[in-house]
Amino acid sequence: MVTDSSTGGNTKAAVIRIGMQEMIKFCKLFSQTCQESTFFESCGLADLITTCYGGRNRKVSEAFIRTGKSLTHLEEEMLGGQKLQGPITSMEVFNVLKAQDLLPDYPLFVSVYRICFEEAHVSTLLISLGQD
Repeated sequence: MVTDSSTGGNTKAAVIRIGMQEMIKFCKLFSQTCQESTFFESCGLADLITTCYGGRNRKVSEAFIRTGKSLTHLEEEMLGGQKLQGPITSMEVFNVLKAQDLLPDYPLFVSVYRICFEEAHVSTLLISLGQD
């Protein structure tokens, strides 16, 4: 959601870094067997980078920001029957964090959810991350 032209490479990299930190923290909290090294394998960091720079979540999120169309409409229009994983995952994670009273500890996760489901403006993502 930070792929527009006004967001520089350093900002994009920082958002990916924060996302990775939040994923590691979440998994360590909810899984006794979580190993941080797993996040630096192809299934972790490499997949995260691919998703952020080339996956369907990125392509649809760019259109979501640019056009203002709903995610559901863009899925139908752009993905030919496929579904996005990102929004559904953000909803599930948000619900877990809310139930555990952990929303303030995960500003990126919360911002993504609010942009997808509560019509928050994409600028709230960067604003929320600046409140560390």
